Amino acid sequence: MSFLKPHVYLLSSLLVLASCQKSNLNDLQEAQSCLNRASAAEARGCVSKISGDNSPQANSLKCAAIFISEGYGDAASFVNAIESINNNSGSCTGGCSSTINALNALNFKSADPTDPTGRATNNATATEAFNVCSLSGVKFYTQISSLFKIGTEVSMLVYKNGGPGGATPSEDEIKAQIGNMDSVQLGTVVTTTYNTACQDIEKASDATKKYCAELKSAVENPNATPQGIGDCLKEKLKDPDYICT
Repeated sequence: MSFLKPHVYLLSSLLVLASCQKSNLNDLQEAQSCLNRASAAEARGCVSKISGDNSPQANSLKCAAIFISEGYGDAASFVNAIESINNNSGSCTGGCSSTINALNALNFKSADPTDPTGRATNNATATEAFNVCSLSGVKFYTQISSLFKIGTEVSMLVYKNGGPGGATPSEDEIKAQIGNMDSVQLGTVVTTTYNTACQDIEKASDATKKYCAELKSAVENPNATPQGIGDCLKEKLKDPDYICT
């Protein structure tokens, strides 16, 4: 089963609209219709009328708009990266979590990552995506946005600290920067993702289960503070056999 099922396309989420007021219903339907045909440049404009609506339905559409605006309009653009989580191990020299493969592919970089302002913009977009998508009530949106949040931060660290040796960062370069991530921020992302998207996943894909198991090991480690959770996941990403204490 694909990690993406049943959300094959970000722009084709099924909305539960019956409980909405008529004015909101019209705006949501209009935003959905607009997103169905929107280009990257048009996507954010599609949800301008629902910017103040914090319902799960509105956040689902706003979440989709962010990804479409960044060039991730359909699942085919990242399905292989997500499924790579299910590999036995990552592609790093000396080994690492297979999640690093996904983090290296799933990141926002529409702004110039070689420029400090561009890196800040990309990180801000990743934070916005996670904050919005985690309020959508759609587990897949929370899961994928957390991967983009973590992947963008660590990728921007590669560019900041010497830049990639090739056109884009390698898994080894991603692994080398994991330790420089903000542990408290990472711990918060991990906790939110685990609590909202990793419960009742018996029928989820193997990739989802593996990612959630990794988050669970961090959340349930003896030092279950945001700092401790972030520190634990960083070590688990570098070495899946690491035991957090």
